[in-house]
Amino acid sequence: MDDFINNIESQVIPLTVIDTQGSFSNIPFVFIYENKTGSSAFMQSEPLRNSFFATMQQVPMFAGRIKTKGRGRVSIAVNKNNINMPDYRESSSDVHFDNLKAAGYRWSSWPQGVNTAGPMTKADDDGEVKLINVHVVRLKSNSGVMIYASMAHYAVDGPAHMEVVRRWCQNFRLIEEDRLANIASLPSFMTDRSLIQNRLSNKRVPVHEETEKTFTGFSLFAEWLAWISPKLRGRIISKVVDRQNTETHIFHISSDSFKHLRDSVSKHIPNACNLADNDLVLALATKTMAQAQQAVNNRSQGMLQRIRKSLFAQNVSKIQPVAVIFEVREHLGLSEKYAGNVLIPKIAITDFAELTTRTSAESLAKAVVSYEPITRTMSPAYIASHFDMVTSCPSSFARPISRFMRHKSAISFVYDVMPNMYEADFGHGRPEWVSPIQPFRANAVLLLTHKDPSDGIDVFMTAYPNVMREILTSKSWADVAKIIY
Repeated sequence: MDDFINNIESQVIPLTVIDTQGSFSNIPFVFIYENKTGSSAFMQSEPLRNSFFATMQQVPMFAGRIKTKGRGRVSIAVNKNNINMPDYRESSSDVHFDNLKAAGYRWSSWPQGVNTAGPMTKADDDGEVKLINVHVVRLKSNSGVMIYASMAHYAVDGPAHMEVVRRWCQNFRLIEEDRLANIASLPSFMTDRSLIQNRLSNKRVPVHEETEKTFTGFSLFAEWLAWISPKLRGRIISKVVDRQNTETHIFHISSDSFKHLRDSVSKHIPNACNLADNDLVLALATKTMAQAQQAVNNRSQGMLQRIRKSLFAQNVSKIQPVAVIFEVREHLGLSEKYAGNVLIPKIAITDFAELTTRTSAESLAKAVVSYEPITRTMSPAYIASHFDMVTSCPSSFARPISRFMRHKSAISFVYDVMPNMYEADFGHGRPEWVSPIQPFRANAVLLLTHKDPSDGIDVFMTAYPNVMREILTSKSWADVAKIIY
């Protein structure tokens, strides 16, 4: 840790709207490891701590503070004389690894206090907004280790998060093998946001219409949200999320389920050879969530209200906003060592009535086709146009959340599977289980790497409790997605 403190250099990293559009949240994952051999040298505390701070020395951005100037102009400022120390904690637990395994690693089996930061980016008890929080929990009788690693979305996106954890693993192995000199020769992480600007295509195409409306439409609340301090913004958003009291589950969709679903849906889609698993999950998940919301709405309305609605509101089209979020490193030719955000959202405004029709192969095919203007148009030229749009108005990062807060049923769907989740090997074996923490904002869908990547993916889904109850009783969802916990 002393080397980390003594070698930090002051720097300022101006952030782009690509960074700040996700700045409301943290990226919190827990990695669970088993001490299979019962070794007393299993993932020892000192090399874990030393290798962590060696990693922080390679990504000094995490020692910075969020600074704002004007409406939406945000930077990470590192001051070598006043470091914002990464929050690194260690503790021991009376919970044995075998108990976690027997419980299927469900959240309720975890020791209390594993999470040392919430799902949203806010100041801690000392008034600091930490850019990284780590908690190493040694399980009973040294039977295993849980590692909680949460990084602020200001600094990185999901793939960068996993790459930083993998570097920590690499540094740990080098320390254990007494090859400290090799740490300095590892490739540097890149945090300069101008790398994106330098890789933008010279070509431009129109931005998706609803996406453009969302990012350019004026909202007094959004302007205020962009103007206030990161601490106040974090406190407000955290309170909103806390009051949602969301229910969260993880499901597994096997390769066989995907094959069956693809075979049945593709019959109703011309030229369906490019039908991706992600497209199928997007269609099925959003239909299931909309149907669940509709069931809740119907129960909350009296019979007279439903009759009036059917008689007098036939031409009223209720909308269902869906933010589909794409990771675009490959499009830009960016290395996996880019420690920043490379996420581009597109906003779909779907017909709620159409989305809530009974789930069948044909209705799923219609949903897949309806999303094609979103899923089939990502390109270097589109990314450049999106970047131009948001760069012209730095406060635009707050407009999507402002718009979505007006729609209780609005869904955010991360299109790309979170990569490399089970590659975080400290030299004592890969993690037995990896998952986000349970508290999370409502109506979010994340696609996660399955422990056996050859057998489909896992799906992390959140919803309001009354909506989730309906999701769990949905036969069309349960036929495809098997609940893990």
